[in-house]
Amino acid sequence: MKSIGTQLFSVSAGKHAAPMPRFERVLARELRLQETWFRDAIFENPQLVIAPCQEAGRIAAEEIWLPWRVEANFGSGPIDVLLVSSYGRIGIVETKLSYNPQKRREVVAQVLDYALSLQDADREDLPPLPDSPHAPEESDLADALQSGKFLLIIAGDALDPRALRLSQALLARHLTSEWDLAMIDLNVYRENDTDDLLVVPELLGTVLAEVRQVVRVKVEGQNPKAKVEVEHINETAAAVRRGSSLASAADFMSEVERRAPAVIDEVKRIVSLFGAESEAANIRLGFKTSTANLYWIAPSGNERRFLSINVEGRVRVHFDYLEGEDRADLASQLEALCSASFNPRGNGQSAERKVDRNNIESLLSFIREACNLMRAG
Repeated sequence: MKSIGTQLFSVSAGKHAAPMPRFERVLARELRLQETWFRDAIFENPQLVIAPCQEAGRIAAEEIWLPWRVEANFGSGPIDVLLVSSYGRIGIVETKLSYNPQKRREVVAQVLDYALSLQDADREDLPPLPDSPHAPEESDLADALQSGKFLLIIAGDALDPRALRLSQALLARHLTSEWDLAMIDLNVYRENDTDDLLVVPELLGTVLAEVRQVVRVKVEGQNPKAKVEVEHINETAAAVRRGSSLASAADFMSEVERRAPAVIDEVKRIVSLFGAESEAANIRLGFKTSTANLYWIAPSGNERRFLSINVEGRVRVHFDYLEGEDRADLASQLEALCSASFNPRGNGQSAERKVDRNNIESLLSFIREACNLMRAG
């Protein structure tokens, strides 16, 4: 049930208030507004969803949130709006309207899936920080990405507040992730006899992350006087990084079979080639929650990811991440190598192509050429 009235009133500040209804609440369906309208409004001014959280004390008043990117995709589909705060926290905003119904579980699960994919990303997968004096330090952003300091927001014109109970249950499965979730109704009011609109944000509720302490208990000896040590573990350490890597290619392929069964044979061939190419001294194969990756070990000792394939069968070439190394032209050479058959992504940081049975041979050939380029002295 709504806790906000269907009308907004104009009143006089004089002796007699004489309230008169001036605005009537309407649904997006009646105005033929699309989710993209709400998406663009939030990107234009994030305070639409941030201000009610700050007013309720769920976000620090001094934490400034900036628009970062629309339709950013980290492997689980496009995120409607990506935000970043002056503290380095990352905001994921999903818009859902009353006339585009989804089951509560689907809506909540979708935004959690986005968070999982984002947490598995590396810094080079993210856009450049906004050009703003309030943009965070790179170190703060890296810490937020590693430890999962995300603000998840579901925004719409008539959300179901019962989804908060489901959110609590689903978030409980991710005890080592510092995810907060907020549900914001963007109530739209139309002025009587005009087309002028007002948007009144309403915080339906939040689910705040419960920070858990992790300890390791060491028992030395088996007698009643055995020595017992309790070691407190720093959850933000790399050893328990929130976006933990997968253990093997088998885990990765199991996820491919679930998410993209139509291309599982093609993905398997690419992962097999990744393994063969990683036998070179300066190339390493690594797996994450949603990607298999090839890393170039630079002369400086840094590992630079240059190729990856995700569980949906998208092959990505990462050339911007190579800049700044001893071989200064390497990024441009890799970019030129993939320019004919890959689609550029983001702000020129990478390029992407989805595998299928028709292009698998050309993709395998490209991977060999890319690896040869990385090995070239």
